[in-house]
Amino acid sequence: MRHSFLYEIRNQPFALQCLTQELDSTLSREVVDSDTRTTALLVIDELVSNLLKYGFQAGTDQRSYVKIEIDDEWLEIELKDNGRPFNPLVRPEPNSLGQGLPDRPVGGLGVYLVLKMMDETQYQWIEPWNCLRLRKNINGRKDDDREN
Repeated sequence: MRHSFLYEIRNQPFALQCLTQELDSTLSREVVDSDTRTTALLVIDELVSNLLKYGFQAGTDQRSYVKIEIDDEWLEIELKDNGRPFNPLVRPEPNSLGQGLPDRPVGGLGVYLVLKMMDETQYQWIEPWNCLRLRKNINGRKDDDREN
């Protein structure tokens, strides 16, 4: 069974907190096992947090849409926003990966880790929208495993 959820996020205080609470409640109630729910919440929290901190300009009427679709095989997350153009897929690997925790600089690791968690990532700039699509196989099989 396929479930689909769509949320609008405005550039306002507490937007992320409200989204997280609503999303957690919906996913818990509707469909999702705890691992998939945790993944979805972590990914959304990191991406929307960065968007609100760095992608939106203060005082503007900018907004974002998050679409989540879940079926027996895939978790799909689409984030569409009209903030500053930003392609997270072209960011270099953080230099701090080999350093101990106290020696690491702040920033740059969250988006990198989120993208590494996903199986497929795609970004497009369709003016004025950043469009990021992420997919994760949640049933443990890869596409080529189904043919055998």
